[in-house]
Amino acid sequence: MSVDDDSFASADSSLSYLSADDDLTLGEILAKDFAPHSKQLNVCHINAQSIPAHYSELLDTFSSGASHAILVSESWLKPTLPSTSYCLPGYILVRNDRERCRGGGVAIYLKSNIPYKVLAQSPARNAPAEYLLLELNLGCKVLLGVVYCPPTNNYFSSLESVFETHVSNYSHHLIMGDFNTDLLVSDSRSRKFLSIVDSVNLKVLPLMATHHSNTSDTLIDLILSSDDSLIATHGQHLAPGFSRHDLLFCSYKLRIPKAKPVVLLQRSFAKMDVEKLRHDASLVQWSDMQDLPSVDDKVAFLCSNILHIFDKHAPVRPVKLKHRPTPWLTDTVRKAMAHRDRLFRRFKRHRTDENWSVCKAARNRCNKLCRNAKRRYILEQIELSTPAGIWKFLRTLGVGKPPSQDVQIPFDINDLNLHFTSVPSLDPLTKSLSLNIIKNTIIPTPDIDSFEFSPASRDEIKKIILSLKSKAVGHDNIGRIMVTTLLDILLLAITHIVNHSLSTGQFPNLWLKAYVLPLPKVPAPSAPNEYRPISILPFLSKILESVVHRQLTTFLTKGSLLNPFQSGFRSGHSTTTALLKVTEDIRCAMEDRRVTVLVLVDFSNAFNAVDHDLLLAVLECHKISVPAISWFSSYLRGRQQAIRNGPSVVSDWADLTAGVPQGGILSPLLFSTFINFVTSNLHCSYHLYADDLQIYSHVKIDDLDAGIAAVNGDLDEILRWSQHFGISVNPKKCQAIIVGSSRLLSSLDYTTVPPVQFDGRVIPFSPTVNDLGLIIDEHLSWEQQLDKVSRKIYASLHSMLRLKNFLPQHTKLALVNSLLLPILDYADVCYLDLTEVLLNKLERLLNTCIRFVFGLRKYDHVSQYRSQLKWLPIRDRRNLRILCLLFSVLHEPNTPPYLKSMFDFLSDTHTRHLRSSHNHLLALPSFHSGFMSNSFAVTAVRLWNNLPENIRKAPSRHIFKRLTRAHYLSNLNK
Repeated sequence: MSVDDDSFASADSSLSYLSADDDLTLGEILAKDFAPHSKQLNVCHINAQSIPAHYSELLDTFSSGASHAILVSESWLKPTLPSTSYCLPGYILVRNDRERCRGGGVAIYLKSNIPYKVLAQSPARNAPAEYLLLELNLGCKVLLGVVYCPPTNNYFSSLESVFETHVSNYSHHLIMGDFNTDLLVSDSRSRKFLSIVDSVNLKVLPLMATHHSNTSDTLIDLILSSDDSLIATHGQHLAPGFSRHDLLFCSYKLRIPKAKPVVLLQRSFAKMDVEKLRHDASLVQWSDMQDLPSVDDKVAFLCSNILHIFDKHAPVRPVKLKHRPTPWLTDTVRKAMAHRDRLFRRFKRHRTDENWSVCKAARNRCNKLCRNAKRRYILEQIELSTPAGIWKFLRTLGVGKPPSQDVQIPFDINDLNLHFTSVPSLDPLTKSLSLNIIKNTIIPTPDIDSFEFSPASRDEIKKIILSLKSKAVGHDNIGRIMVTTLLDILLLAITHIVNHSLSTGQFPNLWLKAYVLPLPKVPAPSAPNEYRPISILPFLSKILESVVHRQLTTFLTKGSLLNPFQSGFRSGHSTTTALLKVTEDIRCAMEDRRVTVLVLVDFSNAFNAVDHDLLLAVLECHKISVPAISWFSSYLRGRQQAIRNGPSVVSDWADLTAGVPQGGILSPLLFSTFINFVTSNLHCSYHLYADDLQIYSHVKIDDLDAGIAAVNGDLDEILRWSQHFGISVNPKKCQAIIVGSSRLLSSLDYTTVPPVQFDGRVIPFSPTVNDLGLIIDEHLSWEQQLDKVSRKIYASLHSMLRLKNFLPQHTKLALVNSLLLPILDYADVCYLDLTEVLLNKLERLLNTCIRFVFGLRKYDHVSQYRSQLKWLPIRDRRNLRILCLLFSVLHEPNTPPYLKSMFDFLSDTHTRHLRSSHNHLLALPSFHSGFMSNSFAVTAVRLWNNLPENIRKAPSRHIFKRLTRAHYLSNLNK
C-alpha cells in the first residue's frame, strides 16, 4: 500500500468533521452517526490524555450508550485508582495501566451485555507498544483492540509480534489506537508500519489528519480492519474537550446481543403506613405456629406471614434502573461545550492567533462552568443526605470501597459457581484414618460437663437482633428492616423457632440456601480462582447462629479449649495482637544474639474445604454433646448456593458438600476449632490467625542448620495434617525469612544454608515477607513497611484529591478518619524502633492528611490546623495508641494471655507493703540491648509509668484515652 495515493484523505462527506452541526455536542453528533446502525457493533477511539482529568467529558460524550465499545489510549490510569472511580454506566472497564511512570495506558469501555475475554495485553512497565486485545463473542469471534505507541519508541517489532500471534486466529478484526506514525508522510516509519499491517492482512481505513497542533496536522490515530466491506460507516470528529486528537468512530456489520434492561425488585419502606402495618401484623395468630410439628413448618409460617403483610403495605415493585451519569452537566454547560467545539472547528479552518485566543477562553469558561456545576451538585447531595447516605453517595463518586454488587465478572457465573463448589473430597480410607486420629487425640480439659444448648430468652434474642447491622437480604427475601419494624410482635415467634431448633437438633432447610457475592482478590481478576465467595445468608438465620455462637464461645473459653495462639475472630484479639506476639518474640531472640527462621504457611481455599464429618468429629472431641452435634450436622449439610451478580443476575443453584459458609456468624469459630489440630504435633513456636499460620524457630547462628531442620520437620507435620484433613497448602505462596541483627546476618552465606522445603518444593528465603499486612524485613528496619504505608496513603488520597474542591471540610475530615488514618495506624505498635528519618516520614504523611482536610498547599505549615483538629503529632499519636492497647491488656478480660504475660504491676513482684503498692506502676522488664529497649513490652511500661497517677487509675478505656490525649495535648502547649 502506498502513502502517496491520498487514500488516507478521502473526500467522503462522512469523514468531514467540518460540516458537523454546530449546535450539537460531541456526544449528540456521535449518537446521530450511530443511529442508522444501532444494531451493529459501534466502536469509538479517543486519545483521552487522562481519563481522570476528562472524566466529565467522557460521561457526557458517551452517555447515550450508542457506542458498544469505547477504546481509550493515554488513559493515564494507575493501578491505585479503582475502576469504580471512572466507570461509565452500562459499561465494563477493562484496563491495562502503565506503571512506575507518568502517562500512557490503554483501556476499553465495553457494553456489559457483550461477552468477552482478554486475549493479550502489554507489560505494565517499559512496553515499546501498549496494547489491550479482547475477544468478543457476537455469534462469531471478533478481535477488538486498542493500541498506544509512545512517539519516541521503536515499537514495530513488538507490534508485529503481537499481530502475528493473534490476528490470524480471527476473521473479524477492529483495532484502533494512536500509533504515533504519520501516514501522511512517506518515510521509513510509515513504510515499516504499513508493511507490518499488510503482512497480517489488515487494512488502514481512510481518514483525514487526526492530530492537530497549532501549526500542523498529522494522521497518527488509525482504524485497522481486515474486511472494509463490513464497515458500515467510519469517520472522525474534533474532540477538543479531550485533547488535540480526533475521536474516531466505526460501525462494523455484526449484530450485537440485545441489552436487557436492568430491573430491580424493591420495596418502598419509606412510603408505607407503619401503624396499619403493625395493626395487620397484630391480627395474625402467631401462636398457631407453636402447634406446627417441625422447625421447617414453623419457619415457613413465620416467613410467609411476614412477606404477606409487607406485600400488602410495601409491595415489591419492579424498578427499571435509569442511569444519570452526569447530573451536574446542565443545559448551560452542554451549550458551552458545543460553543467550545464550534470555536475549535473555526480555529481548525482559520488558524489565527485571534481565533486561538477565543478558543482557549471558551475552553476555560466551559471547564469552569462544569467544575462549579459539579461542586454545587455534590454539596447539595451531601447536605441533603444522612451520614449513611453520604457514604453511599461518595461511593458512587469512586471514593472508598465499591459496593459488592458492582463486581464485574468476565465469564459465565455458572462456571464460577462450579469452581466455588468443586472441592476435592477425601477418599474413604483417608477419612477413616483421620477420624481415628481425631478420636484418639486427647485434648486436656478441666472437669466440665459436655456442651448442651440452653434455651434463649426473649431479651437475649432482642439484643442480638438489634446488634445485627447487615441490610443484605437473603434467599428468603426478608431483611433486617422487616424484622425490626415488627420486633415486639415477632419476638415471641422468633424466640420459639430458635429454641425449637436447638432442642430438636434441626437447622431450618429454608436457611440452608445462600446467595454468594464473588469478591475480587486482585484489582483486575480474569480467572475464577481470583474471586472469593462471600455468602449472603438470611437475616433470620443469623439470629439463630448468633445464639449458638455465644453459647459455644462461652463453653470453649471456660474450658480453655481454644488454642491460646489462635487470634482469629476472637474478642480482644486481632491481627495486631498476633503480629505483636511474633515481633516481640523475634526481638527477644535478637536480644539473646539468636536469629529467627520464620515461615508463613498459606492454606488454599481453607474455609470451603472443611470436611463436615471431620469437623463434627473435632467438635465431639471437644466434649460437644450428641444432641448438639446433631444440630451442627443439620447446620452444615444440605447447603446450596447461587451466585448473585447485580440486581437481577442469579446463577443456577449448586450443592455444597464441604466447607463452612464465608459470611456466616458461626463459620469462623467452627473453622478455628477445626484447624487447631494442625498445631498438635508442632515443635517450633507458632501463631495462627484463622488460616494464616506462622511457624518460627529461634537459634544461634551456628545452629542455623538445626533450626531449619526443626522448621522442616514441622512443615512435614503440616503436610501430613493437610493430607488427612483435606486442607491443602500452596507452597508457591508460602514465604520464608531469616531475621536477625545485621552483625549476625552479615556473616551468613545463603548459598550454604539448607533450604526450607514443603513436600519436596523449596520455599526460598526472602529479604522481606508480608505477614498479615505487615512487611517484616530481615533486620526489623521497617523501611519497606513505611514505603508500603506511604504508597497506600497516597493511593487512597489520589481518588479523593480530585474531589478536594467539591467536598465540605467536615466530609473531608470524615474521609481521612475512615480511609487514611487506619492505614497510618495499622499495627504501628509492632514497629516502635523507627529511626528519626522514618518517624519524620510518618509525620509528613499525617501532615498531608491535614492539608487535604483544609485545602492547603504542599508547603503550607500545619501546626495551627493540627491544633484546630486536636490531633497529636505522630510521636505522641503512636504513644497514645501504645498506652490504649496496654490499658486493654491490663484490664480487659478477653485480651490475649500471651500479651498479659508480658506485664506485671510492681505490687505483684514483692510481698512487702510499699508506698508504691497502690499507684498502679508496672515493673520494667530487664534488657541489655537496643533490640528490647524499643520493644512494645519496654516502651509501653515506660510510657505508662510516666503518666500521672490519676490517669493510670482511670476506670475505663474510654476515660483513659480521653485523659491521656488531654495530657499529651497540654504538654504541647507548654
